[in-house]
Amino acid sequence: MSYKHLSITERELIAIHQAGGKSLCQIAKLLGRNKSTISRELKRNSKDYSPSKAQANYQRRRKKCRPHKLLENPALFALVKKLFLGCQWSPEQIANRIKLENYLIQISYKTIYRAIYAAMFDTPEQKRSTGNRGAIRNLRHRGKGAPTKTLTVYCANIFRRALTSTS
Repeated sequence: MSYKHLSITERELIAIHQAGGKSLCQIAKLLGRNKSTISRELKRNSKDYSPSKAQANYQRRRKKCRPHKLLENPALFALVKKLFLGCQWSPEQIANRIKLENYLIQISYKTIYRAIYAAMFDTPEQKRSTGNRGAIRNLRHRGKGAPTKTLTVYCANIFRRALTSTS
């Protein structure tokens, strides 16, 4: 039998039956659940059991336990976006530069590719269009010449830093 989370309806029934003075075993039998499930539910939300608060706590706990995306970090997102769009670096170059400079958070090139294909770097106008528009077009393609772009001051500073650190 697979595990199923308690629904808001089941939480309301728990509150009604608990207020009615029924035991954990009786509540569990009425809901078709194990008595330990009911016990844990009441223990997690022990202070004046409220089904709506219990449901909100459940949703908050559930959201907190999922793995967070690395690019949710605004500083890392801004750096990757600036290097990819502004400096025309490949995802491999960005990932290796971040690793080389010992940033607190490291990111793989695969994560950057996923963000590109998920249109995370696209402007709202680019998101409305169909096909390979936006940041996907900035990827380098073998055998096809890439348009030359001027490097921003930020990119030039990174290059200077890299050159002075090796000297």
